[in-house]
Amino acid sequence: MPKLMPGKLTLGQLGKLVGLARTSLLHYESAGLLLPCARSAAGYRLYGEAEVERLRVIRRLRDAGLSLADIAALIDTPAGRDQRNTEQPAALLERRLLGLCDSVAALRAQQRLLVRLLAIPEFRNRRQRWTKAAWVALLRRAGFDDEDMREWHAVFERENPSAHAAFLRSLGLAPAEVAGIRGWSQSGRARNRR
Repeated sequence: MPKLMPGKLTLGQLGKLVGLARTSLLHYESAGLLLPCARSAAGYRLYGEAEVERLRVIRRLRDAGLSLADIAALIDTPAGRDQRNTEQPAALLERRLLGLCDSVAALRAQQRLLVRLLAIPEFRNRRQRWTKAAWVALLRRAGFDDEDMREWHAVFERENPSAHAAFLRSLGLAPAEVAGIRGWSQSGRARNRR
């Protein structure tokens, strides 16, 4: 192994230090995000503390889901940027945050739909009989809180009252409990329409 300059890391050493594969580091280099500060006499890429810190910033931004183009826009110096084509850093991060909110909302909608589908007899495992406790436990594991469950019941009641009633009965609930759940589901629905 060639002798390194003090305080300089090879590509492999840098990868080990930050926990990234050599191919990832080379990809960042090809994108212009991470360049070596020097080369050894044998031609090895060398990285110093500034490059290590830049790589740590790149990793944080990648972990936040930003694209390489967005990362470049955030970490390039203002003097090196084309001012006409870049967003302010806060605006770029806000755009990513709001995009995540949209994604989370879409995923939550899919989650609610899957729960409704699980309540339909055709999609349930015929050998498995849900109990109220098992159903509530499933919803809790899926991240539903009490308000989410109330909303789920209200939507189910609004979209298909007879299927909702049949599902509640399939949980082994007493007729009075079925009527109670359907009652507050309907009153919640009326409240939501105002």
